[in-house]
Amino acid sequence: MLPIANDFWPGRPALLEGESFSSWFARVAAANGLRPAELYRILQPGGDRNPRDLDRYSDIHLLGMMSERTGMSAAALEQSTFARWVGMAFERDDGLVKLDWLPPAGREKAKRCFGQQLCPLCLAEDAVPYLRLEWRLSFITVCPKHQRLLLDRCPACNEPFSVLRQDRHGGIFCWSCGADARGFVGDAPPVDPVPVQDDLLNTLSQGWRGLGSYGPVYSFTALRILAIITRLIAGGRHAYALREWIANREPRFALPPENLPRVRDGALLTSRARSVLVGMAHYLLEDWPHRFVAASQYVGMSSRDVRKRVDGAYPFAYADAVEWNLTEPLIGSTRDEVLAAKEVLRKRGHSATYQKLKDLRGGKSRTMGELADPASEGAAWGQGRYWKLDGVSAEVKEAARLAAHRSGESVAVWLDRLVRKELNMPSTRVF
Repeated sequence: MLPIANDFWPGRPALLEGESFSSWFARVAAANGLRPAELYRILQPGGDRNPRDLDRYSDIHLLGMMSERTGMSAAALEQSTFARWVGMAFERDDGLVKLDWLPPAGREKAKRCFGQQLCPLCLAEDAVPYLRLEWRLSFITVCPKHQRLLLDRCPACNEPFSVLRQDRHGGIFCWSCGADARGFVGDAPPVDPVPVQDDLLNTLSQGWRGLGSYGPVYSFTALRILAIITRLIAGGRHAYALREWIANREPRFALPPENLPRVRDGALLTSRARSVLVGMAHYLLEDWPHRFVAASQYVGMSSRDVRKRVDGAYPFAYADAVEWNLTEPLIGSTRDEVLAAKEVLRKRGHSATYQKLKDLRGGKSRTMGELADPASEGAAWGQGRYWKLDGVSAEVKEAARLAAHRSGESVAVWLDRLVRKELNMPSTRVF
């Protein structure tokens, strides 16, 4: 075990240019005959058996101890973590929220996380194989030197790479099957993503980006909008339509939309899929917001499809563009107009629900809400559908549940029948 004293450790490899903290931490452990997890438990007694993603979760205390024992500058170590991109790739990091372009690596509890990417050819050329911090950015999908897709999972066993969980020394190995990452080769990309990567890296280094009439915005704002657009293209009911719209206007993306998976969690996408989807999102980000608005209107997306969180969760340049261009109009409706629309729907064999009325009339109004048929059996649309049962004791609730079960009915049906009988009301249901 390493001595915990005010002197240097025997093995003190230097931090290489562009190296990530996790990579250097693993090399320090190997230089002292330890696994990364063992070194972590020495520094953090009582900590997790396997360290979390140290590129993100290295605190000042850990960085300070590593600096004291290796002689490396604490400031240099901090720059090898995600702290390097505070105010550029993201505004701030409280350690709780997801970072748009910096997904976790390895495993978070039982979930596989594919945030660690690598280029096997670069590792094979390194005198000392090491991981670059830039490989953690998920919009980077291709090695610009070798023009090959980065790997984010082991081709032999499909497990995510995690340098902090590996047992072997002297390279980068799969922690699960032990395969040497230098023995793999990434595939050729389906499109050339290097120009997009270079543009986004330039945005990151400058700290700002021009967004049309919204002027220059912070780089983390532009990257946030890019992430939102990428999610719309990657998943959701309009994903294929958006891909087709882009492919019809940009030949380099002329791929069948079903060739790419449709998923909501972009962190699960392979580098091959991301190389195309990020490029498509970047295409919509250009000429902001006109190209994005045109695509959204063409495929039938409205504000409720592209803005599902509270307004404060979206950058102004995005929320304002959606508000002005994609918000459904609030139309004035007389009672007679709504009744006429209901009659049209009934003739077509549809229930005159609020959603059906809104789709038919191309907007929404208070009168429509008042006259709409209920979407399901129960209270009318927009009116109180739920009773508060705070004053009902747990014993009564359980007794009602058991009584309904014995009668072969649901609690709602049983209670409806019981109340109608008690109040001498006619039954309107057939049970």
